[in-house]
Amino acid sequence: MRELAAPGLAKFNQRLAEAGLPRAVKFISTLNGANADFMAYALSPAGPLGGCRAGASPDSVEACLADLLIYAVNLFARDELRRDTSELIPLLARIVDISPTRVMLKRDNLNKAPRSAEWMLYTWLVRNLTGDRNLTGDHNLTGERAKYDPELERAFGYQYLSYIGQYREIIERELNSADRE
Repeated sequence: MRELAAPGLAKFNQRLAEAGLPRAVKFISTLNGANADFMAYALSPAGPLGGCRAGASPDSVEACLADLLIYAVNLFARDELRRDTSELIPLLARIVDISPTRVMLKRDNLNKAPRSAEWMLYTWLVRNLTGDRNLTGDHNLTGERAKYDPELERAFGYQYLSYIGQYREIIERELNSADRE
């Protein structure tokens, strides 16, 4: 599944190199790599998105990586991203090729979600992989809207947050080294 992420990552990294400062490049490159690894796991038969494997294509995985990046930046740089004048907003927009307004809407959706931000992210990923045909979590492609499942929310949230949490130390170390350069 990692090869499905390669085209999207190449686009993201090229745009990042063109638009980002060294500190941002290290931060976002690390998140992109972590998110690509997470998607490989998530789309495995045992992963939380394993039932959506049939919808995995370079385009759908790229859309997932874009949503994961916005979520991860919101997770690690929430205070900075919260400001509408933040430099992260146009940078994220450039990297994932959407408007700054859409980045702000996604950020606001994460921060004001009626459920958890992880549930919002999960529904975005499923939507990307199924073309909005199924958001129920059971992956039967029935066309039903998402039905909240607290166990699925906890499991997905735990899996992603545990996974990305492993990168906190790496991100901090890379940001500190970028500050010295």
